[in-house]
Amino acid sequence: MESQEIQAKKHGTTAPLSKDTPYSSPKTKSEPMTQVQADSVLTREQLPNVGFRIGVSLILLVLLLFVAALYYGIIKP
Repeated sequence: MESQEIQAKKHGTTAPLSKDTPYSSPKTKSEPMTQVQADSVLTREQLPNVGFRIGVSLILLVLLLFVAALYYGIIKP
């Protein structure tokens, strides 16, 4: 991965890039977003609660580890 300074020199820009500013590529002509694409974008409000997502992920991880332990004979039923 090249540093931002090297990328800036390659693109001919001389403005200093701060470390917290993400590098943005030059603006290209793109097609406008259609209504169907706009409707399919998920926002943070449409996602489940963060605690719920973490809890479900942990439960699934524990179940997966339990099944793997049964399979490899670590836990004998």
